[in-house]
Amino acid sequence: MQSTLSTRPAPARLRPVAHHQVPNQPASSRMSAALAVLRMAATLDPDPLEAMAWYRNVPIAVLDGLTAAELVNRGRASAVLAFLRAAIEVELADARRLA
Repeated sequence: MQSTLSTRPAPARLRPVAHHQVPNQPASSRMSAALAVLRMAATLDPDPLEAMAWYRNVPIAVLDGLTAAELVNRGRASAVLAFLRAAIEVELADARRLA
């Protein structure tokens, strides 16, 4: 005898909530945000594979230890962009000091 629990969808209140995405944030908005972050990351590392690896895999300690991808999915692309702007400023300052 097969249980009906395995064949019926769970009630909405019992379904797991996807905490990694902001509700009602369209996929196109997340895609635009991801592209903006990747474009800015490319100014620090022009190799697109390295930029993508950073985006997906490297936790950003000052942003709750989340990756850029996780932050974008949570609607926090502006925080990632601010982080990248600060990193670019540091690189420019270092380059000026060494010149």
